Amino acid sequence: MKKFLAVFIPLAVVAAAVGFLVSRKGADPVSPQITIQFTCDTAGRLEPCGCFTGQHGGLTRLRTFLEAGKHTGDVLRLDIGGAIGGKEDYHIIQYKYLARAYATMGYTALNMGGREAMLSPETLTHFASSSPVPLISASLVDTDSREEILTPYRIVEAGGKRIGIIGVVSPLSVPTPGKGVTILALNEAIDRQLKVLSGKTDLNILLAFATVNELEQLAHDYFEFALILGGDVPGPSQEIVRENDSIILYTTNQSRTVGTLKATLAGEKRTRLTKASYDINLLWDTIPQNEPLRAMVGDYRSEIRSTPLAIDDPDAHDPDAIPGVTGSATYVGSSSCKQCHAEAHGIWEKSGHAHAFETLVKIGADADPNCIGCHTVGFGKQSGYRRPLGLETLTDVGCESCHGPASEHLDRHLHGKDVTFKFRPLGSGDCQSCHYGEFSRPFVWETFWPGISHK
Repeated sequence: MKKFLAVFIPLAVVAAAVGFLVSRKGADPVSPQITIQFTCDTAGRLEPCGCFTGQHGGLTRLRTFLEAGKHTGDVLRLDIGGAIGGKEDYHIIQYKYLARAYATMGYTALNMGGREAMLSPETLTHFASSSPVPLISASLVDTDSREEILTPYRIVEAGGKRIGIIGVVSPLSVPTPGKGVTILALNEAIDRQLKVLSGKTDLNILLAFATVNELEQLAHDYFEFALILGGDVPGPSQEIVRENDSIILYTTNQSRTVGTLKATLAGEKRTRLTKASYDINLLWDTIPQNEPLRAMVGDYRSEIRSTPLAIDDPDAHDPDAIPGVTGSATYVGSSSCKQCHAEAHGIWEKSGHAHAFETLVKIGADADPNCIGCHTVGFGKQSGYRRPLGLETLTDVGCESCHGPASEHLDRHLHGKDVTFKFRPLGSGDCQSCHYGEFSRPFVWETFWPGISHK
């Protein structure tokens, strides 16, 4: 009897275990979770410019925000494009610092947007060879060979799945393609790569620097994309948009927002994002700036200070000039206005405009072309401020910053001629060329003008 019991008990345990396994047969395995965070339209904002208090955004704040997040499962961080501020040489110098900043935040891929597409093939390939984060674009091809200039996609593994990431930019989002660059139509660019990716991925993500209507059309045209992230949009998406078999999300706003999508990777033969939740976060001014990235901003400004730039040339072409039209008047400086306009000059001297350049000096940005334009007289225009002038002349927001070059007006007065030259009337639009967005508190003409009103 004792022997029987000794044998019976283990068999009962085994039977129970077998029964448990049988009951679990066919049950779905636990699906992995993934977090996808995305940005767009950074426009060179390594940090908020510092002209006013209460400024949001900047990659310095983005890094602090991302490092504070807690996520279940793997994390993919993606930029949809528009990271660079422009196509000038100083923007090109700055891009390498932007790429390094994204690398410190663990970005998986950087797509090329409308501004990047305005660069030359040589500049783009140089970026790609030196960037610590992979640059992708299926849209940008060499005009002659029709071959992709950059790697068109990237395949990464997350949650045990092979995820393909394709980057495109709409031709409608590119003001002027770089010389030697052709922008493929969205469908042509995508069709090329889907053929290559077929059978190599479990799930595909499309980074599309394109309009909302184009994003929805792409979702309608392709079932292959579980997620479409867009960027040439008026504002961030506030909720998940579903079209066909895709989730559509988008953001913009010059490094002030970051989107976060959390989802489950479900499905065997065809993986999709299920149980999805989404948040769009504003990078508030209360978020501390990451100190290592602030040091990187200092490195950029040190390099830009010691580098000769095209805009330093006093004969440099003004990109805003009307072709074939040459202005006869030149800039003379605010001190030239004082003799006849003493009262107006006195009001100016007491205003913040008269000390605008000092704010750049204090933060080491007085050689940064991204900042100088709104703190000097005529920067980048014929006879206007140039960086080699330093503090000597045409600094601060002077009389001619608003009224225009005054040499003709001054010359007629000094030579006893009738002063027939008149400056054009000014309005709130003139102020808003500098006082907009993060560069100003909400601008209200009726509130701002009384503080500097003069005749």
